[in-house]
Amino acid sequence: MSNALKNDSLRPELTRKGARRVREIVGAGAEILFEEGFRAVNKRRIANRLNMSDGNVSYYFPTTEALWTAVIEHEILEYYKRHHKQSQVSPDNPQEQFDEYVIRWIDEYQDRMVRIFFSQVITTAEVNELVARMRDEIYEAFVKQATDLARPLVAGVSETELERRVLVAIALLEGLHAVSAFRPTIIEQDPEFKNRIIAHVNAIVYGQLS
Repeated sequence: MSNALKNDSLRPELTRKGARRVREIVGAGAEILFEEGFRAVNKRRIANRLNMSDGNVSYYFPTTEALWTAVIEHEILEYYKRHHKQSQVSPDNPQEQFDEYVIRWIDEYQDRMVRIFFSQVITTAEVNELVARMRDEIYEAFVKQATDLARPLVAGVSETELERRVLVAIALLEGLHAVSAFRPTIIEQDPEFKNRIIAHVNAIVYGQLS
């Protein structure tokens, strides 16, 4: 977490009003991100949007990097709140848990905000070291979560081989990013398409597809 977000209680000058101001700045930054992309997220644009001075924004976020970090962290938290709520299946059924995770991954790409956010992170990461580091942290967390859920399904498979399978499965799922952009209704209009993806992901994890 960025210092401005995680250290609210450690900085006496960050009163309740100051913490609210931080949330306003980050929220405005997120709005600009979704409207115009990362390059438009800067202190001047946020100050204009919130009708405050550039210096007021700089007090909480001295650098653009600090601001971008806070916006990405905020949106990742929002993403998990919207799409990764508490599991609805039995913890004693690893297959159902894994399938639920895959279904969530499929369904989330029907959310235009998710598509915009991740496309912006991936694109900006190609030219910005900070965003590249954050992209890597985000996706390594996805790999770990998927691997942890897949492990009980293939207990005898080595860690190296399981990771390979999970990465192939994620490559398949990430392809939905593009498909759901130019065919936004494909999932809801074609349930068989969704079932095929779930079946293919399972086949990859079980080693039935390489």
